[in-house]
Amino acid sequence: MKKILLALLLLCSLFALVACDEDEEQTPDGRVEMIATVKSMGEKIEVDVLESEYASGIYLVITGEQTTYLDSDGNALSRTDLSVGDTVKIQYSGQVMMSLPPQIVALKIILQ
Repeated sequence: MKKILLALLLLCSLFALVACDEDEEQTPDGRVEMIATVKSMGEKIEVDVLESEYASGIYLVITGEQTTYLDSDGNALSRTDLSVGDTVKIQYSGQVMMSLPPQIVALKIILQ
């Protein structure tokens, strides 16, 4: 009887641990994703985050030679194809510069 109770207790504990697992928005290579609206275009892109596991509010997105731009079909774009009001999916390493507003370095920007 004690073994059955112990087995049930362990089974319930296992279910409780599995239920606490977070659904992280990460790509297979460990990049973090956010969906945002472009608020302004300048040296840095100002975005308002719509969906993200880790971020909310206004962010500045730093782009450079390492940044890839794509449309929703996977076709290559350039930075000049983005405009204010566009909805984009941004992939970044997960590192956030703790400034006001916070800043990230974009690895990939996908026009939605």
